[in-house]
Amino acid sequence: MEVKVLYFAVLRDITGKDRETIKFTGKTTQELRILLKNKYPKGAKYFDISRFAVNGEYYEGKLKEGDVVAIIPPVSGG
Repeated sequence: MEVKVLYFAVLRDITGKDRETIKFTGKTTQELRILLKNKYPKGAKYFDISRFAVNGEYYEGKLKEGDVVAIIPPVSGG
């Protein structure tokens, strides 16, 4: 399956890109999270605490071919 992944904030810095197409054999957001943690070990803790938005809606579950997955890490301000 192929999905488009969008990165924001610290994950954009860690991956060095704002988006990429990922081919993987998994079927869920959790499997994608594991793949990305292995691909970008420096970002593992951020992938763990980030929200996934699939096609514009916060979602955890099954993915479909061509889905757009935005990975949104928590933000803080002060």
